Amino acid sequence: MKIKLYLPGAYFLGAMAIIPTLYAAPLAKNDLIVIDDLFIKTKPQCVGIYIVDVPESFDNRTHIATYDDFKIESKFIDLPAFEQRMKLREQALHDAINRPENEPENAPFIKEIIRLPDNQGVIFDKNKNGYDDIYRKLEAHVYLNPIAFIITTDFRDFSDKKNEERKKHYLERGFTEAESNQKPAKLAAMRSLISRLNGRLNHDLPTQKGVCIPNGFISDDGRNHKVVIGFSYKNDDFLLGINTDNTRIADGDTFFERNDVINDALKNLNMKTLKKYAAMANSIPFEAWLFNGVQDNRQKMLQVYDFTLYANEAVATASKPRVTIGLDSKYKYTRYSEAQMVEIWDRIVGSLRYKPSAF
Repeated sequence: MKIKLYLPGAYFLGAMAIIPTLYAAPLAKNDLIVIDDLFIKTKPQCVGIYIVDVPESFDNRTHIATYDDFKIESKFIDLPAFEQRMKLREQALHDAINRPENEPENAPFIKEIIRLPDNQGVIFDKNKNGYDDIYRKLEAHVYLNPIAFIITTDFRDFSDKKNEERKKHYLERGFTEAESNQKPAKLAAMRSLISRLNGRLNHDLPTQKGVCIPNGFISDDGRNHKVVIGFSYKNDDFLLGINTDNTRIADGDTFFERNDVINDALKNLNMKTLKKYAAMANSIPFEAWLFNGVQDNRQKMLQVYDFTLYANEAVATASKPRVTIGLDSKYKYTRYSEAQMVEIWDRIVGSLRYKPSAF
């Protein structure tokens, strides 16, 4: 697919258009020194099957990923703190049935407590607040040194004798026995996920096949899974986000093909194109669009930047997912100039690559 760009000065390399850096102000020597200082030490960040290098001072602020029907939260804590948190959580769940929104007929609030082997943690089969106990939640607390994970998923269970009539009507509507009690399947899938989950620091790069999530790694089991992962880095100057989503399979629509919608939005936001190009980063094709403009923040006009990249969008599959990178200074009094922001962007984007054993 050829990409048509209507910016002056573009030249084409095959189907990829490269826009020279003249679209941003030239990087002066003093500007370069500032950026060199920011990047004097970098660290790799593994996001799904991708890696980017960011300044060492950057810390990921996002600690949630989704894996099939499971929401995974993670936190770096020591073992005593995890044990205390798990104890307090169990007590809170035991007490929950006494809250006004939880009806006594749905007691007990905790239906089952499953202790994990090797003191790794616990799985609670618990009611959902405000629902009858047909609709419940599995909530796992798992400690994989030095990371504490909370893994949750919702499920349906008509198996209690008091629900016989409701189950009968449910099956008469064409649903199956397995659909009337999802707990066995959900619990087996949760156990499988826990068995393949490991804690890690975000700069540690696993060498086996699988996906990196915040503070963790899930090894591959040879099956297809729906995985959505995000990392974000926030400071006084800008917000950097890196996201990968293997549920968005290539369908012929790409970033640049949404050109008209984006241009309309730019007009409403007082933004304009600074740079627009398609290129490769370590054999990964991407389309990038860099905007700048002004923003009214409490009656003070700010110079703002909003840079976006979509990689592997045209060829996205479950095993080679789309990845997006965004850098913006909205509502920030950034100290960086236009040229410096573009240089920061170029260094991060240029480091985009696949993790070892990605495929």
